[in-house]
Amino acid sequence: MPRFTDKVALVTGAASGIGAAIAKLLASHGAFVWCADLDPITAESVVGSRLSTKALRLDVADNRDWVDAMARVTVESGKLDILVNAAGISKIGNVSGVLNVGLDEWQAVFRINVDGTLLGCQHAIRMMQRAGGAIVNISSTAALAPTHTLAAYGASKAAVLQLTKSLAAACAIDGLPIRCNAVLPGMTDTPMTSSMAPAFKSAWENQIPLKRFAKPQEIAELIAFLASDAASYVNGAGYLIDGGLIARPVVS
Repeated sequence: MPRFTDKVALVTGAASGIGAAIAKLLASHGAFVWCADLDPITAESVVGSRLSTKALRLDVADNRDWVDAMARVTVESGKLDILVNAAGISKIGNVSGVLNVGLDEWQAVFRINVDGTLLGCQHAIRMMQRAGGAIVNISSTAALAPTHTLAAYGASKAAVLQLTKSLAAACAIDGLPIRCNAVLPGMTDTPMTSSMAPAFKSAWENQIPLKRFAKPQEIAELIAFLASDAASYVNGAGYLIDGGLIARPVVS
């Protein structure tokens, strides 16, 4: 039987990359998926019109958008079982190192990656507090390792990981049947990495024990597990999925 029969999910950033992959995977296993994105028509077309999906325009950092989105989900679906916060950006404009990153860039990255995740979790928890549910947030290996050239991104993903643990603890203390976990992908073939120069990508691949970037579908499989009843005892966790990058040997 499909793992997500009768489940309703909302996936942000569903127009591309990991967001599109998890939206498609959940829908293919029986879930009804709200494909939320600033470009919702692309999101729905990428996931596939033959599956049970609906497009939903959403600026994740806009509280009013979340209010409207949840009102629509409530009216049309009646519930929300799964939230995947996959929307995120790594930078605006040129890559900025930690010593000269501008406040505008810093705040813009945090607005999407952290504020957007917080708002999504807050609104989802309000909908899930009676029947329960599962939330999966997308952090990054950049939350754990130094990121000289992407200072705002690394700091924002560390904040997402901490936020995830705090939300899991808060739900438990309040007796809410809601699990909240994070996934920490390593280098993945998405639009975020597609502009890399071949030599730069090759240098990254040489550092990864599996010698390649992840496919979005591989990240989606882990997200789906955490969102499913199979992970009913997994809560407040952060799962690395990086081909061994963080655990690679210093001396070979």
